[in-house]
Amino acid sequence: MRLADIEEKICSLPRKEKTSVTNFLDKDGVSFSGGELQRILLARALYKDAPLLLLDEPTSALDPLAETAVYEQYHRLSQGKTTIFISHRLASTKFCDRIIYYENGQVKEDGTHDELMKENGAYAGMFEIQSQYYNEKGGDSDE
Repeated sequence: MRLADIEEKICSLPRKEKTSVTNFLDKDGVSFSGGELQRILLARALYKDAPLLLLDEPTSALDPLAETAVYEQYHRLSQGKTTIFISHRLASTKFCDRIIYYENGQVKEDGTHDELMKENGAYAGMFEIQSQYYNEKGGDSDE
């Protein structure tokens, strides 16, 4: 929970980690925000310690600063594991071993972040556009 930056919130709840993540089926459950729920799900994935993880838009409800922090923590913890990220937000790609860029259901580009940036293709264009909205550290492609 600490690594997903949700520990303080969970510890503040009366039932702590035993709290249901919805009050739809459990009257004592809690309705979390989208960002909090994503952090809880990421904490569960990290706790399970599976050799393969599939993360579909894992930080879409987080702001860019929180997103960067989560990805940096996740990168440290995912060493030796296979993780497949599905995302339209490219902040996560800088630490990926391999990026497969799809367009209209077809593989258009394949490589590391640095390789794809040097190709100056569709991936590089999209990364540059998105990096305008990242914080200075996350958007610097020369890092």
